[in-house]
Amino acid sequence: MSERRSKLFGLFIFLILTFGFVYLMITGSKASVKEVYNQIEINGNKLIPASEYLKYTGLNDSTKYSDLTLIDVKNRFEKHPYMRKAEVEYDGVNKILVEVEEKKIKAVLLQKNNLKLVTDNLETLPLFPPSYIRDLPVISNLSTNNKNSIDSSNIELAFRIIDAISLSDTNVRKNLAEINLRRGGDVILTFTGLNFPVLFGKNDEVRKALILKDLWPRLVRDGKINSTTEYVDLRYKDKVFIGKRKTELINE
Repeated sequence: MSERRSKLFGLFIFLILTFGFVYLMITGSKASVKEVYNQIEINGNKLIPASEYLKYTGLNDSTKYSDLTLIDVKNRFEKHPYMRKAEVEYDGVNKILVEVEEKKIKAVLLQKNNLKLVTDNLETLPLFPPSYIRDLPVISNLSTNNKNSIDSSNIELAFRIIDAISLSDTNVRKNLAEINLRRGGDVILTFTGLNFPVLFGKNDEVRKALILKDLWPRLVRDGKINSTTEYVDLRYKDKVFIGKRKTELINE
């Protein structure tokens, strides 16, 4: 009987020690993690520098990290207009790691002399300098509806043009500078590297993008064609018109 009591007592002591050890590990680790936050590292950002995210979230002063929680950091980042989601974790030493997933920006919107970003979901966002927008085409001269707001069908047309050119030739897409929607008229495209506009129209985006892909090397590489061309017109189904400048005007 005494042997049985001894075993039960030993088991009881073992359980107490085990639970106590686990408790100390949990409470101790939480306390230590909270005390050593002194750095935040951001990864995955492309639209703006990490320093701009820290400034927006109010986390640019490391002396104020002592009261932070990981949930607090996550919530602050996900309030930024550019943010789709943010994953936050502790590195186990002294650093909070933030992996951000930004919204996909499709183009820059020029409206009433103001620039905005527009996402692939047709959401318009403010432009925070120094946003990285060098490779984004500008959509200009949108038509408005009766409520004086943007007609989403205009932006969808611009997106179809961007997608068609992107699929046909990434080099052409990289040089697409502006999509002028002409308030519902025939669309005009402007490209870096070309000294003339491309009259694109409003239909058959894929077919026209493929024609432009075939024309592109010649238009860019042949300096004479580039300098003497006034426009390229893709609006007709079976023909491509290349308007020429008068040579006497060029030589003046």
